Amino acid sequence: MAMKIAIVLGVMMTVALAVPAQPAAGGWGWGGGGWVGGAAANPWIPPWVSVAPWYPQWTPCTAIGSTCLDCNTKLVCTKIGGLQRACTDPTLPFCNMGECSATPSAECAVPAVNNPPELTA
Repeated sequence: MAMKIAIVLGVMMTVALAVPAQPAAGGWGWGGGGWVGGAAANPWIPPWVSVAPWYPQWTPCTAIGSTCLDCNTKLVCTKIGGLQRACTDPTLPFCNMGECSATPSAECAVPAVNNPPELTA
């Protein structure tokens, strides 16, 4: 029984320490009744987790579907917003036609080097 109480206290302390401190704007406490500054930062997710490259980032978008933001990042748009994901799989590092792929798109491919005419004699 004492071990269960110790485990519960340890979990409670871990959760309490993981919640970032919020300034009491407007005297409401806990961030003034909402997230500070209206930012899309979740107060229950530690900042060191939310800025990690493997953690998905929410972004606004209008069209539903999947597109590429750059050569290594895709944007999946849903009805409630867009989810920006990096292509972190080493076997599928490129974004091609809205999906993580092993082959880069035409815009991201390395251009082929043509032999100059003086070397082809």
